[in-house]
Amino acid sequence: MSVRRLNKLKFIVGCATAALFVSLLFPIGIAAKNSLDSPGDQGTILIIASYNPDTRRMSSFISDFEHKIANENVPFEILIEDLGCKSVAEANLWKDRLISVLERYDRNRLKAVILLGQEAWASFVSLGSFPQDIPFFGCYASTNGIPLPDRNHPVTDKWMPESVDMIRQADSIGNGGGSLNRYDIAKNIDLIRSLYPNVDNIAFLSDNTYGGISLQALVKQEMSSHPDLTLTLIDGRNGEKKAYAAIERLPRKSVLLIGTWRVGQDGQYFMDNSLKTLLADQPHLPVFSVSGSGIGSGAIGGYIPKYENGASEIAGQIADFYKKKPRAVHFDPTENEYRFDLQKLKEFGIAEYKLPSGSIVVDTVEARLQKYESYILILIVIFIVLSLFIAFLYYLYYRNKKLKISLENRGRELIAAKEKAEESDMLKSAFLANMSHEIRTPLNAIVGFSALLGDESISEEDRNVYMGIVNQNSDLLLTLIGDILDISRLETGKISFTLHPENIVAICQQVISTTAHGRKKGVECVFNPPVESFILKTDSQRLSQVLINLLTNASKFTEKGTIALAFEIQKEQRRILFSVSDTGCGIPRERQERVFNRFEKLNEFKQGTGLGLAICKQIVLRFGGNIWIDPEYTEGARFVFSHPIVP
Repeated sequence: MSVRRLNKLKFIVGCATAALFVSLLFPIGIAAKNSLDSPGDQGTILIIASYNPDTRRMSSFISDFEHKIANENVPFEILIEDLGCKSVAEANLWKDRLISVLERYDRNRLKAVILLGQEAWASFVSLGSFPQDIPFFGCYASTNGIPLPDRNHPVTDKWMPESVDMIRQADSIGNGGGSLNRYDIAKNIDLIRSLYPNVDNIAFLSDNTYGGISLQALVKQEMSSHPDLTLTLIDGRNGEKKAYAAIERLPRKSVLLIGTWRVGQDGQYFMDNSLKTLLADQPHLPVFSVSGSGIGSGAIGGYIPKYENGASEIAGQIADFYKKKPRAVHFDPTENEYRFDLQKLKEFGIAEYKLPSGSIVVDTVEARLQKYESYILILIVIFIVLSLFIAFLYYLYYRNKKLKISLENRGRELIAAKEKAEESDMLKSAFLANMSHEIRTPLNAIVGFSALLGDESISEEDRNVYMGIVNQNSDLLLTLIGDILDISRLETGKISFTLHPENIVAICQQVISTTAHGRKKGVECVFNPPVESFILKTDSQRLSQVLINLLTNASKFTEKGTIALAFEIQKEQRRILFSVSDTGCGIPRERQERVFNRFEKLNEFKQGTGLGLAICKQIVLRFGGNIWIDPEYTEGARFVFSHPIVP
């Protein structure tokens, strides 16, 4: 290693160490905030990728694009679709796939379409037309292309389409723009002829991809302007073996021009050293590149595009379009540059002064060494700061623990919100289904018998009966509305509980008297308190409401026998257990867990809304207790609920 490089490495290590030391002394938390508060309300930007958008190039574009859109304050959500265009053999299906994707989106909400990759871009341009008010953009695509075959046209190695100008085609179908790569075949041919004036045969190497076939078509078109040169096509669609053989058979005074070399005949990706292996047996064959492929692994150089991400440019055009700026949407082809491999220039005896002005010469061997030097540098820095890192280990652990707790809390909140939303939707459906019947029944009775009261021919005795029916149904309607209001206020926490010391024996006796009118003849209500009085800190109104609902429910389903109200003092558990038992029809085990749900009715022919037990459950839970059905009780039904003993 040279002294200059050693000093440079020492300087970098020192700077890195100092920077890391400062960062450890002054920890900085970086929080990213999305400026789009509610993107979905405004519209959608649809990104359609040729293949998996998780690949490094696609994900880099998407990440940069999201940041730029947020900085531009464009209030649109960003959605991503994958066409899955991995095999050029399916090129006749790409257009249909694209149409299927577009049909899933509402055109009125679609604000822009971005096509990532040659395949997605070609599929879109082949649509023929697109609404002018929806701009579309291409990226990781090129200004040249080829028309896609019809769905009924099989794609084989005999498919030799003509090259087309994709910008002109895009302009003809709608409002297009974006960042496209421009491959300049003419400049590469001029470069070859300037360095090898005696060349009379140019061989073009391309692979089994849309990009390779489209570059092949572009080269064929450009070579028509050079009748003195012979063109030999080495097509990767015919397989690697035939490519090897074709390169071996090239005549003297030939130059190889590389397009793309990534995918083989079977659709599988080549290994990184495939191109190097392909050229290994022809060390004296001059090789150039129109795309940058091969520079560093066999190619001398070429006139290639300055590949750009394009995310900022496209995001800016979208923002300008919706700010009504003139000519906001436009194509911005990439610039090109002459790039050469220093080692290959030396190997072929090409002096740097013979290169075009402004050429970039890269020492690929040095670049590879620098790559490994960076790994060594990382190891050195890690070793130096290890002791400092241990000192801050507890701090990092504590911070991560807080973050984990925060994320877990947010996760639980999201789950709770989701469940509450689903529950609310079910409640709405149940409410509409049940209330339409429950409200109509008493209303029909009230309206019908109120009309009869106006008939003068009705006797006084019948009039009194009708008035009783009207009053009874009015009470039912009021009870129904009261239950709905109660369950709503309980769930939203708008009912406040006021706890005072109360004698629960007196409350139970009062509740029995209140519900006496609802019991059928021959049904006895039993209450044998274990003590003469017991003071419990509670809300007497809400406790009475629970007991009344349970006793009323028991009376409704008990034709004969007894209804028993009881309570048990459990001082060790610091709670009171209340129970209401009846000798009615009972509740099947499979329905016992559901009876506390809203609008759940055991018998559809009995009056009631199915809200009483749900209200009981909400009140008991607010007390801090629980309510359940005793599964061991078989003579009817027994409801049990607990109430904590509050000091």
